[in-house]
Amino acid sequence: MADRIKAVVLAAGKSTRMKSDISKVLHPILGKEIIRYLLDSLAGCGLKAEDIVVVVGENQPEIEKALGGGFVYARQHEPLGTAHALLSASAQVAGHEGGLLVLVGDNPYVTAAELRRLIDNHRQHQASCTFISAVFAGDIPPFGRIVRDGQARVERIVEEKDASPEERRIREVNASIYLFDNPVVFPLLSSIGNGNAKKEYYLTDIIAILRRRGLGVEAVQAGDSDIAIGINDRHDLQLAQAKFNRRHQQQLLENGVTILQPETVTIEHDVQVGRDSVIYPCTYLGAGTRIGCHCSIGPFACLMNARVPDGGKREFVKEQG
Repeated sequence: MADRIKAVVLAAGKSTRMKSDISKVLHPILGKEIIRYLLDSLAGCGLKAEDIVVVVGENQPEIEKALGGGFVYARQHEPLGTAHALLSASAQVAGHEGGLLVLVGDNPYVTAAELRRLIDNHRQHQASCTFISAVFAGDIPPFGRIVRDGQARVERIVEEKDASPEERRIREVNASIYLFDNPVVFPLLSSIGNGNAKKEYYLTDIIAILRRRGLGVEAVQAGDSDIAIGINDRHDLQLAQAKFNRRHQQQLLENGVTILQPETVTIEHDVQVGRDSVIYPCTYLGAGTRIGCHCSIGPFACLMNARVPDGGKREFVKEQG
């Protein structure tokens, strides 16, 4: 199995549940598009733009304009399921001799660390397919369930609409992040049928096909179940905004910044604040903002791509760089 890895990002989905004219994967989370979180994680694994194929649909002009040059694009002309979407990239990846990462473009929670862990596990076991699963302790989201045999080996993935009541109680779900041995797996994609409740060609069906052929399949359980959650509607988007905001605030706290009434403070991506600075309530720090040390920001300040020198003070102000 060759070491070189390419990636296919499935991004042809419409914004039906978003009720939006903007492609779902281009909606921003704290100043950065959903799909860019994923692309940044791929870059963190050493993948270059030319190693990444983005599968698009009617949203192709919009996606290409937003992402710019460098990426490779494939067109899915009809939304017939995830396996069909991957087959739409045949011209770009069918002859690739290494590993093929397949991901969905509406998932901002995928981290470079989890992808590196997936890659390491795949190479260690010399598997034909390794994918990431997530275990939910509380309510189980409506995702594909991981069915295992008596030896705890992955047997198949069953989508919720096709699952039995017993299968729906399984807490381990598919995160839709796969790494395939491309020369082995890609030729088998055409054998996937659509005999299911949605009449779609599910990429998840490749797991059972590989197992029936005696080929190795591994599942890597994620440390954080968030990795399985995509952004499908405005509620999901709102939850993601809150999660990433808390994460950004935590990073600043660990670097010596004080944040008062953090529930009223919003911090977008790519914001830097120096130690011993204080962020007061009702403050918004936009992407690209750079704040020095020993600063006082807010209350009621909105800084967008702004620069504040050491010891600076900003309150009751909207400032844009």
